[in-house]
Amino acid sequence: MPTHRSLPALRPTTCLAVITLFATLLTGLRADENYFGYTYGSETLPKGRWEIYQWATSRTGKADGSYRALDLQTEIEHGFTDRLQGSLYLNAIKHDISRVTDFSDRNQVRFNGLQAALKYSFKSPYKDGYGLALYLEPGYKRYSAKSGDRVDIFFIEPKLILQKNFLEDSLVWAVNFSGEFEREHNLDEREWESELELQLSTGLSYRFAPNWFAGIEALATSAFERMHLDALGEYGLFAGPNLHYANKKWWATLTVLPQLTGWPETKGHRDLEHFEKLQVRLKVGFNF
Repeated sequence: MPTHRSLPALRPTTCLAVITLFATLLTGLRADENYFGYTYGSETLPKGRWEIYQWATSRTGKADGSYRALDLQTEIEHGFTDRLQGSLYLNAIKHDISRVTDFSDRNQVRFNGLQAALKYSFKSPYKDGYGLALYLEPGYKRYSAKSGDRVDIFFIEPKLILQKNFLEDSLVWAVNFSGEFEREHNLDEREWESELELQLSTGLSYRFAPNWFAGIEALATSAFERMHLDALGEYGLFAGPNLHYANKKWWATLTVLPQLTGWPETKGHRDLEHFEKLQVRLKVGFNF
């Protein structure tokens, strides 16, 4: 009878090394993904890892005329530790405006300042059952996002990030609470103005196929003049679908957010003076 040679047994140390390597790779993939366009997840990059990604946010539609704006943002991230990551953003902005009430006609693309950010993860949804992170972002912008007018804007934005995964990580839910403290210098009138912007965003995304997630995202934003909570200037509510794809080398996320309602109302129960009819954001990231 032919003899059959049995496979050599794996040593416990070898098994442990394989499991550790697999867990490290899996954690790296999870940490690099952005499931949502507007809502941040609580994970950070592993120590020593880098990521670069490009944001493109289209904002279109006012109460009258033709209004198209495009926000372009290049972000570089680095993991300083397994819990702390830093980011640097370079911004550009494009406005194509014609015959919109209270807006100057323009068709221009310009450099729009920079931002830096730190993000610290206290809890991981993959290790602790839920995710908790704090995010802090100071920055400077050179043009008004709404009108394209030349201004100097200095701001700082703290953000609280919560994340919970379900169904063996096939269903991802995230919530962000943020406040942006802003000082704006109007170069024409030579005046400084203060504003507080509060935002609540949430997203729910489900893995319907390997590497593919689809879901819904919502964003509620409001602004208060002179940073007083009793001086509400405007608010807007957006909600719509999102789609996310990721592999080992790169990922992409697309979110489409129409404005559902807003105040002060200008047309169809929406605020089309301070916000747009539709926002569409595409993010593409590369890991290295």
